[in-house]
Amino acid sequence: MADCILRAQSVPGQILYSTLRKIINHIFLLERFDNEKLAKYLRCLLKAMLSSEPEFPLKVMDDICRLVKQCAGSPKPLPTVEVEWFVTVAFNHGVDLFGVKEDELSKKWIAHALTLAHYHEDGGDLEQELQKRQINLKWDS
Repeated sequence: MADCILRAQSVPGQILYSTLRKIINHIFLLERFDNEKLAKYLRCLLKAMLSSEPEFPLKVMDDICRLVKQCAGSPKPLPTVEVEWFVTVAFNHGVDLFGVKEDELSKKWIAHALTLAHYHEDGGDLEQELQKRQINLKWDS
């Protein structure tokens, strides 16, 4: 079903988001998959939502931030490569939005990247690097 909706042309963001979320939730309940698999599903959901209305990919990022925070320090954290991917996508999307003068959206995406980097278990290196790069962004608002 997910494949069908992803291949469909011009599906409204709300429909795409709610349908894919329901599919992921049902699969999770049926299979009780691990954090690694959940991260991969969330990666797919984020990729699918990035080109839709801004509120939907931000909802996905809220979910991702919550999950990374919950899993940090636990015996089963999210895989490092997945967290780094989420951080990179969030920061780069924020920079892209900065480039087209979407300052408020840019700030939200950069904040998500910083939140994820904060809970990334690398001793704070990624968070420090993003903070250095964030300083170079001069928002109008």
